Amino acid sequence: MPRRGGGEAFAVKRGFTLIEVLLAMAIFVLAMTALMGMFQFGGGLEATARSYAELAPSVENLADAIVHDAWLPAPDGSILDLRIYKGEPVPGAPGYLYDLDVAPPGEDPSLYWATLRIYRSTPDRPAAKVSFILPRRIPVDRRLEEIAN
Repeated sequence: MPRRGGGEAFAVKRGFTLIEVLLAMAIFVLAMTALMGMFQFGGGLEATARSYAELAPSVENLADAIVHDAWLPAPDGSILDLRIYKGEPVPGAPGYLYDLDVAPPGEDPSLYWATLRIYRSTPDRPAAKVSFILPRRIPVDRRLEEIAN
């Protein structure tokens, strides 16, 4: 088809080249991969937040109970040893278990650093960790209870 002004007809090329299409697909795949990673990360944060919300009402009471009951008394009234807490159920939080890890004292021999590892199925993947100071003492009310018994 001749053009005005004479000359030969040239075919007009429309559309994208193969390189442009491949480049667009590569950019799309990278963007989708990043987006999926963000969804996975967000899901993990949501699971952690749910665990914390389920455990929040129980953890403070649990730590207080451990401080109260952790040390075993000797017959003469001194402290014999530390009670072992492994795989114990968390009161008020069904499905959760806990282990208590106690580090030796630092400068003050009467204060220990205790860490509760709270988990659902395996201790290797804790849902929460709570650290607190565990004094090496038996509370007076507990001593009185043992004298009364």
